[in-house]
Parts: sequence; structure tokens; C-alpha cells
Amino acid sequence: MASKDSDKKGLTRLADAVQNFPFRMLGFGLIYAWSYCVWDVPSLDLASHATPLHGSDLWLASAVITPIACILAAAIGRKRELSDLKPAYALGPALAALGTLCAALLPGLSGPGYSAMLAIAAIATGIGPVVLIVLWTCLFARIDSGLVETIVPASFVATLVCAFLIPNISGIAAVVTVTALPLISGALLKAAKRSVEAGRIEANDPIGGNAGAGNPLNIARAFIIILAVYGIGCLIPYVTQTELPVGIETQATMVGMLFAIALSIAIVLFSRHIDLSALFRWITAPFVFAAICAAFDNAQLAALSNVFLNIVFTGIEIIMILYFVRLSQKTSRTATLYIGIGECAAYTGVLIGYVFGPMIFAAVQAGSVDVKSTCLLVIGAFILFTLIVPSRDEAWSSQPGEIGVLLPESGAAATTTEAVAAPAKEVVSLEMRALALAREFGLSNRETEIFLLLARGRSRPYIRDALVLSKNTVATHIRHIYEKAGIHSQQELLDLVEAATDSI
Repeated sequence: MASKDSDKKGLTRLADAVQNFPFRMLGFGLIYAWSYCVWDVPSLDLASHATPLHGSDLWLASAVITPIACILAAAIGRKRELSDLKPAYALGPALAALGTLCAALLPGLSGPGYSAMLAIAAIATGIGPVVLIVLWTCLFARIDSGLVETIVPASFVATLVCAFLIPNISGIAAVVTVTALPLISGALLKAAKRSVEAGRIEANDPIGGNAGAGNPLNIARAFIIILAVYGIGCLIPYVTQTELPVGIETQATMVGMLFAIALSIAIVLFSRHIDLSALFRWITAPFVFAAICAAFDNAQLAALSNVFLNIVFTGIEIIMILYFVRLSQKTSRTATLYIGIGECAAYTGVLIGYVFGPMIFAAVQAGSVDVKSTCLLVIGAFILFTLIVPSRDEAWSSQPGEIGVLLPESGAAATTTEAVAAPAKEVVSLEMRALALAREFGLSNRETEIFLLLARGRSRPYIRDALVLSKNTVATHIRHIYEKAGIHSQQELLDLVEAATDSI
């Protein structure tokens, strides 16, 4: 029976999500689609349409510049959001598009012209996508956290579609298509930003009271975990003795992304919140299987290893974005600072993996390194790093689902962690004040119930899950509450309750 109820709730959430989903937000996935098409698909090779840029001089130069760009973004984020700088909305897409065109023209040049074009392409492809990712993350930090948990996994659907279609295009058409991806992403970003500002996309209710920063130790742990997953993961393809054709690698990439997206969406639909610890545990299994498959000289297992790795990389990217968005929503620090730190870890890991990977591959081919022993070392190193996961961080784990309200109309009571921990007099005083205000404003029973939860600082996703209501229903009730109380935000509601006298 419980399983059927869970399935019904999941289907209800799916219908509600599809009906109200802001599809313009899928533009976030176009950044990763652009990166995949530029580096891993030979679409930009106008001469032969046969050689991907991954591993080239341009890729290496761009891979060095990208972490530096992330560090600069984090430095900006110490004082302000990158989204406060209006030129950034044009700069990010323009640089990524310029870098794409320069990369396409590079094979036809030589001498000083080649060097100049290489420098421009490396700088543009290194900085452009970082600016776009940071800007999207700044926008995510401004909207409802429950909506973000749907948007981020779903945005990789756009990546998957592009990964499926663009490898079938060649020549100038491919260059134009790939160049357009960051421009479209930038246009959708600005459209989404206008929707948030106009109130058409559910905004995040700041409840105040938390002016501190995230725990530096937990942030350092997250940095190391992200760095290790990307760094060690990028080494695995070089451990195997089997080289896969580009076409097989492309198919394996798409299958891996599909599995990761399906896993993330299933978690969104059938759980209250995405527990990043649980999601991380899920991706440790494919990581280990990827290393095991790489230990055997078999083309099918090598392809399967590639599938597993793409599940891992998509999963860890989703974890990273959600974790740092949550941190920025819970603390006084900017999303720019946090995502700059996270992306620096990711891109540095990729750089380390692909720089040292060819050395390992050469040693394997020469017979000086045993493949199976190396794979065991990789698995052991990964397991050691998983021990430092910041599992006690509230932003990493799912939020608790306890609820405690006392409605005189229904006489139904429930206990809460706050009611147990706090002095009874303080809890009763809070509820009496809130209930008196609810009567004063003429709120209905359901509106009163939601009013009490808002008075305790509960978020909209919490209220939806606790009362088993749809996103639209909760948003409508909150809008009515605000209208009747003559307020505009949850912070103003908290101020009202706090200002109420004890004699109420």
C-alpha cells in the first residue's frame, strides 16, 4: 500500500513538474553540450571531419586557463555576485562562440597566425563557459530550492539531445550549430532571469537569521571529493589496453548521461529532497565498475567502462551544483564564490587526469605497469577519498521531514524536533502569536497551517512535502496569506510574528 501511495505521489509530482516546468532553464545544459561538441566530437574539423580536439594543444591551453578563470570568479564572489555585472551576460556567450570559431579555423593556419589564433581560442574557450556556468548558478540561487532540484538534472536532457544530434552534422553546418549553443544558452539565461524578476518563476524565500559562511572544512572536503572523482575518473580510460573508436565512445557517453539523468529525475520525483549523500553513494558503484571493466582487454567492457564513467561525471556535476547552490542559499556567501570553488576542483581534476593519463597508457602498452593492479589502486584511492564526504553538512544531506503544528480547529497535534528541544513556553508563545495573527487576518484552516510553518522558517519544499501538497497549491496559499497580511515575503511574516505582543 505504501509503495502504491509513493508511486501516486511520484506521478503527481511528475505531472505537476511537466505542467509548470520553466523549459527555458534547460539552456543550462547547453553549456555542457557545447563543451562536449567542441572537445570530444570531430565536428569542428572542417578539413576531414575525423579528429576531435580533445588532447590537442588548444585543449591543453584551454584546460589550464579554465581553472584560473574559476579562481578569478571565486575572487569576485568574495564581494559580489558575478550576475551583478551586466556585461557578463554578453561576455560569457560571446567568448564561448568566438572560441568555437577560432578553433574551427585553427587547422588551416600556420606560423604566427596559428599562434595568435590558438591564444585567442584558448582564452575564449577557457573563460566563456565558466562565466556562463557561474551566471546560471547565480540564478539558481535566487529561485525555489525544490525547483532547482528538478531543473539541474533535467537540464542535462538538453546536453543528451545535442550529443545525439550534432555528431551527425559536418562541415560549416556543424561549426554554426556548435557556435550557436552558448549564444542560445545566454539568451535563455536572460529570459529566465526576466521571468524570475517578474515573479513568473518561483523565487527562493530568504528567511534571514544566518549571516555566517559555510563550514570551511566541509567546503574543503567537497573540493577534494570533486577533484578526486574527476582526476581519478579521467585516468581510468588510460588504464585499459583497448582503444575505442570515436563513434563507440560517443554512444557510450550518451548512454551514461541517460542513466545519470534517469537516476537523478527518479530521486527528484520519488523523494522529498535530493539527499546528496545518497546520490553520491549511488555513483560510487558505477565508478568501481568502470575501473573493474577497464582491467580487462575487451572492447565491450571498455565501452561499458565508458558508460559507467559518464554516469559518474554527470552525477558528480549535479551533486556539485546543488551543494553549492544550497550553501549560497543558507549562508551570506555568494553563489559566485561557491561555484567558482567547485568548478575549479572539477576542471583541475580533469586537467590532472588527462595530463597524467597518457603516461599511464604508455606504461601499460610497454608492459611496465600491470593493468589489474593499477585498477585496484584506482579503486582503493577512490574509496579512501569517499571517507571525507561532508555527510554532516546540512547542505549535503536531505533536510528533515518532521513537522509540528497545533490547530485548535482540528485539535490535531504533532511533535517536532524543535518542540522537543526548545522550552515549552517559547514554542507555545510562538504558536499562540501565529494563531492570533492568523485569526486576525481571517486565514482559512489550510492557510493557517501553512502560516504556522512559515512562521517557523520552513521552506516551500518542506511545506509541500509535510502537507503533501503540489507546488502550485502551496504557492497559491502563500500568495493569499501575503495578500491578507499585507506583506510580500517570508521575512516580513517572521517580523510580524516576532513583533506580536505576549498578551495576544
